[in-house]
Amino acid sequence: MSKTFIALLAFSFFMLFGVNVYANDDFPKDFFATRINSSPKIDGILDDEVWQHVLCPASGFTQRSPNPGKAPSAPTEVSVLYDNSSIYIGAVLYDVSADSIMREFTSRDYSGFSDVFGVYFDTYDDDINAFEFIVSAAGVQFDRRWTAMGSDRSWNAGWLSAVSIDETNWYVEMEIPLSALRFPKTPIQEWGVNFRRTIRRKNEHNYWNKIDPQVNGFVNQFGRLSGITNIKSPIRLSVSPYLSTYVDHYTGDAENPSQLNKRINGGMDLRYGINDAFTLDMILVPDFGQVVSDNKVLNLSPFEVQFNENRQFFKEGTELFEKGGYFYSRRVGGKPLLYDNVDDDLGKNEEVLSNPQESSLINATKISGRTSKGLGLGVFNGLTREMHAVIKDNETGESRKVLSDPLTNYNVIALDQNLKNNSYISFVNTNVIRQGAYYDANLTGTAFRLANKGNRYAVYGRGAISQKYGLDDGRNEFGHSYSLSVAKTGGNLRASLTNYVESDTFDPNDLGFLRANNEIRTSANIGYNIYEPFWQFLDLYTDLDFTYSRLYEPSVFTNFNMEARVRGTLSNFMDFSFNYAAAPTKRYDYFEPRVDGRYIVEPSYNQLRFYLRSDNRNRFVIGSSVSYTDYDFEDQESLYLSLSPSIRINNKLAFSTYLSLSNSQSNIGYADHEDDLITFGKRDINTINNIFNTKYTFNNKMGLTFRMRHYWSAAEYEEFYTLGEEGQLLDSDYSGNEDRNYNAFNIDMVYSYTFAPASEISIVWKNNIASDEEFVRPGYLKNVETLGNLPQSNSISVRVLYFIDYSMLMKKLNADKKIG
Repeated sequence: MSKTFIALLAFSFFMLFGVNVYANDDFPKDFFATRINSSPKIDGILDDEVWQHVLCPASGFTQRSPNPGKAPSAPTEVSVLYDNSSIYIGAVLYDVSADSIMREFTSRDYSGFSDVFGVYFDTYDDDINAFEFIVSAAGVQFDRRWTAMGSDRSWNAGWLSAVSIDETNWYVEMEIPLSALRFPKTPIQEWGVNFRRTIRRKNEHNYWNKIDPQVNGFVNQFGRLSGITNIKSPIRLSVSPYLSTYVDHYTGDAENPSQLNKRINGGMDLRYGINDAFTLDMILVPDFGQVVSDNKVLNLSPFEVQFNENRQFFKEGTELFEKGGYFYSRRVGGKPLLYDNVDDDLGKNEEVLSNPQESSLINATKISGRTSKGLGLGVFNGLTREMHAVIKDNETGESRKVLSDPLTNYNVIALDQNLKNNSYISFVNTNVIRQGAYYDANLTGTAFRLANKGNRYAVYGRGAISQKYGLDDGRNEFGHSYSLSVAKTGGNLRASLTNYVESDTFDPNDLGFLRANNEIRTSANIGYNIYEPFWQFLDLYTDLDFTYSRLYEPSVFTNFNMEARVRGTLSNFMDFSFNYAAAPTKRYDYFEPRVDGRYIVEPSYNQLRFYLRSDNRNRFVIGSSVSYTDYDFEDQESLYLSLSPSIRINNKLAFSTYLSLSNSQSNIGYADHEDDLITFGKRDINTINNIFNTKYTFNNKMGLTFRMRHYWSAAEYEEFYTLGEEGQLLDSDYSGNEDRNYNAFNIDMVYSYTFAPASEISIVWKNNIASDEEFVRPGYLKNVETLGNLPQSNSISVRVLYFIDYSMLMKKLNADKKIG
């Protein structure tokens, strides 16, 4: 670490802990919850007698945007009731007329073009973690968790809500079971709380307790909820049994026969509250056949493509495991360890009949929670079964199995301690154990954040040690990584300085994700933000970044680049951004040659990017972006264009599409290598990505969505070069064919019906076509025409999932007994 960086770090520590530079004059508001003996009927009409017990509803909301700190354009009143089983929220949202209240029907967890009302509970009052429950004016539910990692919208709970609208106003009722929350075991509860209202036609976001954009953080700006006493965490037990059936059809081609398969799956998700703080989640006999298709691409880089996690179990409640970035859930049930080795095992006259691209998950378990002292604990375990590829001998007709993935156990343990001022320190350990003579892997890491009282200055960082045991040559391999940052995180002026190091042997990829190791990066950022309207702007954000990079081993310079960004919202609610990026010197890429110790010298470049999106309150909204990069090498350049129009026909029907086109002229990249002879090529790369979406939502419980994606990318090589020892390009007589023509086409059509809280019937049709050819098929339309002649996979499935919550079930049974 350089002396300059150490000096700046010492100065930052003085600023952080030696001076209290910020004090918030806006003290948190207080609100009192009222205990009741009989629960209200959740129908969106606040005429139950219990609502009259609230003498002073919460009011006096403040704008977060577009005019921070100003009064809202319409008042709101909120009441909070509770009993031994639930928290009840009643809200009166005043307006001018029913026609002014926007209410688009959407699927769950999407508010769309709607007015919304929401409540946030920081049940441990730690200023970091919170539960969010939101309902739109169309009656659509939205819930998520807030943590130090941000918001997790994949979290779902079973709760009740209803909305009603009269001539001028709208009304909300919610019942949030105590079983959906976690709170300390104490007779007197003191929670953080906030209420939110969005008036969509004005793009106005209002909060009961002021949310100041100059203050870093969100949950730390909540008010206080008191008056909740003598409640106990109920038996938090819920099960979600499911039954699914599939019909899969593969059309086949000249080499592979057509196949028709039918299957029935059954399983269950289980959630059990071990105590008031910790919860056990289990998935037994998982079924992920209905998750949305991955956006596969032509990958010409030396790095792995990272895909989003679409499996609900792995999306929800994993924030404890993800601090530090050491847990990539797609590894569990991902690509088999020996998948790429199957072709190497082929004998004469043999071919691969099948080679599964994903391992099969047997089960997965999570235990997670946080104590009243702010200590979070998470434990994850997943088990995948042994996988085999099938190889056929074309001469004898016999087939044999080849192991592609051994039985594998995945484990994660995470500890996370909340500290004052939105600070924390965490620890994580990931472990992968494989059956048989295959290597095992372990990683131990930590992450921390320390902020001053005003939360305007912070020091944060992370570090990890990776270990691999029993590699093929008998070695054990160890590596390390760490980063340290000092930052001004609040106010108009913001800045940071970061030093990041990865050793050449650091490898977290058995259960994490890292594109490349062996790097040292020092970066600096400074920006100035304006949060209040001025001149023709509603807000404006600016950033200037500098990054200097070296290899860890050997310690040599690789890259220096800088980027300037300006983004904001105009007074007509049009969003824009403008970026300029440049590498003013030559760069040295040690990864693209794919041979240790070799590098290619890459030219300097200048890049301009611009983005514009029209007012999102309109029925027709269009976004567009353009990027142009000019390289200091012959005629090398790249152009990227995108267009994303959407139209809302009415409150039920909407269409949207995303179209992007990119063209890289005279792109220089890896082509082939044999021994020490590395071949590079000059190529033109053309890519078109087209996504079409439509949705028809019948009501707040039933909807139909359709998503179609076609991706085409073609790389056509013009000439080849031999890579010199000094990274230069030399003449070559290479005559191989490296052209690529890649098509990926997917359809995901989903009908869903929520027939009870967190219970759903879903019918899904999935279509998949993919081809990877070694010649370029010119013209986008010709590639579209070709799709119909390619083999394709179709899957139609029906899945029924029923959510059973023990506490809500018992409450209903007891109520029925009283009536009876």
